Amino acid sequence: MNLSQFSIERPVTVIMIVAGILIFGCVSLGLLPQELFPQIVYPQLTVVTPYGNAAPEEIETLITRPIEEAAGTVAGVRRINSISKEGLSLVIAEFGWSQNMNFAALGMREKIDLIKERLPREAEEPTVLQYNPFDRPILILSVTSNKDRSPLLLREITRRMIKDELEKVEGVASALLSGGVEREIQVDVNQDKLLAAGIPILDVSKSISNANLNYPAGTIKESFYEYLIRTLGEFEHVHELDDVVIGSGQTPEESNRARAENETAKLRGISKDKRLIYLKDVATITDGVKERTSYSRYNKKENVSISIQKQTLGNTVRM
Repeated sequence: MNLSQFSIERPVTVIMIVAGILIFGCVSLGLLPQELFPQIVYPQLTVVTPYGNAAPEEIETLITRPIEEAAGTVAGVRRINSISKEGLSLVIAEFGWSQNMNFAALGMREKIDLIKERLPREAEEPTVLQYNPFDRPILILSVTSNKDRSPLLLREITRRMIKDELEKVEGVASALLSGGVEREIQVDVNQDKLLAAGIPILDVSKSISNANLNYPAGTIKESFYEYLIRTLGEFEHVHELDDVVIGSGQTPEESNRARAENETAKLRGISKDKRLIYLKDVATITDGVKERTSYSRYNKKENVSISIQKQTLGNTVRM
């Protein structure tokens, strides 16, 4: 009996089979955008502790071993692995699949808090991170230019015109840029001139920070309106850095003596001008680029890569 004869002799059976296929198809159609169900939480915690300018041997002795001892006392730990490299300590603790990772992370932080005093003071505070492979970028885009655009201009165009638009897409958490070069205003201080002026290097840094600020200046009321006033102090051009005052070029003893002379001069009605030291007197300001620590190329051509990170509950299939 072939299919045609079977369909003619048993029409009710054929109708039921077709209806079942249609129902199954409708149910499957609604589940197609489902990326993963249920949500998987990997039973792994990583303790990250940066310690700048330290050798791997020092990292292992001073940081990694104490953290390993503390992590080993957390309930449910099955295996501990560690990586000690220059300036960074990584301690990886693995748990069972039935472990509640929220409580495990809480227990890990409590154990780490008990040994913080044993860690070097120069080391940063340990951070407990939960491992999730889905936190990796779901898509990496490559941006190149057919024209002779510099790596600096290409990265700036990508940041302004592409990155901001991608982050507006539903489900996208962030878009990270890599490759190209970034602009950097470099202040090269002449140590001999700075010592001759008697000004500490910290005063130079503080003077630049204090001069590059916008401050609120109160309000102005006019009839039914109230206006907010701001004093604009941020730099708009590089040459404005030249006129930043970093000091008077006097030692504390000279400053006290000059203050006494100024008070005496005021009593006599004589004005004495102070000698101000500007940033251009002790430093050279350059509009340059940051030092490159990585390169990104596509087909042997300089490019800018955009790593797209999805939101925690975002669905890759729907994006």
